[in-house]
Amino acid sequence: MTVELHVGADDGEARKRLKRALRKAGARRVGSWWGLGGSQEISSATFRIGGGRLTIEAETYIGLTVAGDEEAVAALERHLRR
Repeated sequence: MTVELHVGADDGEARKRLKRALRKAGARRVGSWWGLGGSQEISSATFRIGGGRLTIEAETYIGLTVAGDEEAVAALERHLRR
């Protein structure tokens, strides 16, 4: 099952926390892209974590969102909360 986790605003501190959690969880990036639509900037990166996949999206007005396999999101969330 796919689940979503809203990490917070897309700011420098949230990105640092997310990168640190990805590193601690042993995530490996397998793809990424970036785009601009009007005033909306969006970037997306896909990671492998354990046996699952995560997609992290950063959107100007929405913030940082993680979506993926339930176990992979839970593993990342554990590291985010530390």
